[in-house]
Amino acid sequence: MAKSFRCNMYEAKTRLSELVTKAQRGIEVILMNRGKPVAKITPFGVKSRPRILGFARDIKILPGFDDIPEGFE
Repeated sequence: MAKSFRCNMYEAKTRLSELVTKAQRGIEVILMNRGKPVAKITPFGVKSRPRILGFARDIKILPGFDDIPEGFE
């Protein structure tokens, strides 16, 4: 798992360039507002990894799943 760094909004205003440098080095920078995460700083052009849905990760939707059956009204 990647390292992460949490920073409150007030602190982020004065340390923005440092936080961007951390993100460029692969450290996840999470901005907090009143103790709750509100934003994440990531390097430009880097796609975040896809989310895996815990218990539903093995569920696959088959073709035709959302087709309406004939005669259905």
